Amino acid sequence: MKIVILRGGSSLRRRRAPGSPAGSTRERGVMAIGNGSGRWVLVNMSPGVAHQLDSDLRLDSHLGLPEPEVRAVVLTDAQVDHVGGLLSLRDGAPIDLYATPAVFEQLTTALPVLPVLQHYCSVHWRVVPVAGDRRVAAFRVEGMPSLQFTAVATQSPLPPHLASTARGESPQVGDSIALAVQDLATGQRVFCAPGLSQIGSTEFEWMREADCLLLDNLLPGDGAAVGTPPWLALLRDMPARHKVLFADTPDPDGGTTWAEDGIALAYDGMEIEL
Repeated sequence: MKIVILRGGSSLRRRRAPGSPAGSTRERGVMAIGNGSGRWVLVNMSPGVAHQLDSDLRLDSHLGLPEPEVRAVVLTDAQVDHVGGLLSLRDGAPIDLYATPAVFEQLTTALPVLPVLQHYCSVHWRVVPVAGDRRVAAFRVEGMPSLQFTAVATQSPLPPHLASTARGESPQVGDSIALAVQDLATGQRVFCAPGLSQIGSTEFEWMREADCLLLDNLLPGDGAAVGTPPWLALLRDMPARHKVLFADTPDPDGGTTWAEDGIALAYDGMEIEL
């Protein structure tokens, strides 16, 4: 199993918010997961990454990623920075789109990306059954039988565009998920949680079993609901061989660096092989 971090690329970003660090980006949490056969699944799809797939020659080294016959996309939520690139795929290959019922609802009503996209290319809706009382669900991605995917409901801030809907700001199970992916051939496990704002007992158990962790940097005041140490100490103690943070952030206090804690910061084109 190979993971390639896709964040749009600094060479593709001509503007950024005034005062923001040079390396910062709102397009974090976008990546491709491959099984070594030339088939890939994209986790989230930002506008910059959609352009990158079409123009970045570096991706030619990853067989099947730039020019797929069918493009598989798994959405972890309906944040604009995770779904805005779907429209940029409209002239390409058919899309197998995997999402929870809550996310599909948001993309047909509050942010009607899917009704627009249907007029341009073939979109196959693949429901990830995390909803109601079902907070964890296993599923498979077409064409990738060696990878087992599990969706885990998480708590993350709702997208701002939901505030003006009839639903208001009432959260639902399935608004956001983390992904656990296991390579059935090697047994290696990845736990990917872009946008995770709290580490609860369920997330903690999945993190503890993972060989690779891909997480956002929790803000001060965020933490675990299981009586564990603050999130950084928790991350240091995890047995995973790869611990990667999506967010651009300074080194932790105390004179240490992320590398000394066994933690890496994600960057455009970063490769992880398990």
